[in-house]
Amino acid sequence: MAEKKFLTAISIDAQEDYQVLAANIQEARKARGYSQREMADRCLMSFATYQSIEKASLTVSFGAILAVLDMLELTADLRHVAAPQNDSVGRQLRAAKRMRK
Repeated sequence: MAEKKFLTAISIDAQEDYQVLAANIQEARKARGYSQREMADRCLMSFATYQSIEKASLTVSFGAILAVLDMLELTADLRHVAAPQNDSVGRQLRAAKRMRK
């Protein structure tokens, strides 16, 4: 398997955010009364892949995470992730650029 150097660039804060997401996915699964194996089957993925999602493994594909969120009907908030209105740094940089003109 190819070395994934980008994993070393992920901040502790980002890893902690992913752990919160994984815990939220686990809670949503349990609230629906599904076992991990049932979720894996419903999402057409291996049991090991599903377990890796709940363990917040950094090597799980975003597609796998998206499949789980979709199955749980929890994708709507993804529209807000990295949205320009939520990007305070980007807004500041755009404003500074306008000021230089």
